Amino acid sequence: MKKVILGLVLIITIAISVGVYYVLTNLDSLVEAAIEKYGSEATQTSVLVDSVKINFTDGTAGINGLTIANPDGYAQPYAFSLGEVRAGIDLQSLQEEPYIINEITVLAPQVFVEINEANKTNLNELKKNLASGSTAVAQDKKPKAATDGSAKEPRLIIRRVTFADGNIQARVAALDNKELQVKLPGLDMTNLGGSKGATATELASEILNRLTDRAIEVVKKDIIDAELNKLKEKAQKKIDEEKAKLEEKADSKLDEEKDKVKDKLKGLF
Repeated sequence: MKKVILGLVLIITIAISVGVYYVLTNLDSLVEAAIEKYGSEATQTSVLVDSVKINFTDGTAGINGLTIANPDGYAQPYAFSLGEVRAGIDLQSLQEEPYIINEITVLAPQVFVEINEANKTNLNELKKNLASGSTAVAQDKKPKAATDGSAKEPRLIIRRVTFADGNIQARVAALDNKELQVKLPGLDMTNLGGSKGATATELASEILNRLTDRAIEVVKKDIIDAELNKLKEKAQKKIDEEKAKLEEKADSKLDEEKDKVKDKLKGLF
C-alpha cells in the first residue's frame, strides 16, 4: 500500500513539475494569447500581438506589434498601433495583491483618428466599447464570486505609463478625407489603480480613454481648427479680391461719368 501511495505522489509531483515547466517555457505565448483574447473582448474589435517576451530574472516584459483594429464603419484598418511596449515589474509584489508594475513605456505609438461621414469618431466608438465591456465583465463576475467563491480578476497598480515619440494620422470626411499627420505629444500617467489596485480591464480602459482624449484634442486643435482657419483665410482672400474688383470697377465707372460731365461742360463754352 505504501508503495502505491509513494507511486501516486511521484506521479503527481512529476505532473506538477511538467505543468510548471510548460507554463514557464510557454509563458510568452500564453500571455500573447491572453492579450489577444481579453483585449478583443474589451474593445469588441480585433487585438493582435506580434510577440511577447517576459524575463522574471530582472522583472522586465516586452510586447511588440500590438494593434487594435477599428470598429466597423471606418476606412482605416487600425485605431492604435503601439509599436514597442516595455514594462518593469515589482517582483516582490507578486507575493500578494495588488501586484505592482513600476513602469510601462510605449515607444513610437501610432494613433489613427477618423471622423466619418456620419460625424462619428472611431476612438469615441472604442471608448463606448470599453465602457460596455468592463460593465459586462463586472456583472458576469459578481454572481460567481457570490455563489461559488471563484477567483476574481487580479488587481494591479501601475506606477507610471509613458507614451513617447508617437504620431497621429487623421482622416476627416468633412475635409475631403485628406490624410493628415501630426505629432502625438508625450503623455505621462501616474499611480493608476490607486492604493487598492484595479483590474486589467479597468486599467486598460483608463489608459486608452486618456490616450483617446489627448489624440482627439490634438486633432481638433492642430488639424481641424487649422484647416478651418486655412479655409477662412482663403474665403476672406477671395472676398477681398472681389471687393477690390468691385471698387476698381466703381472707380472706373466714376471716372467715365466725370469725363462725360467734362465733355458736356466743354460744349457749353
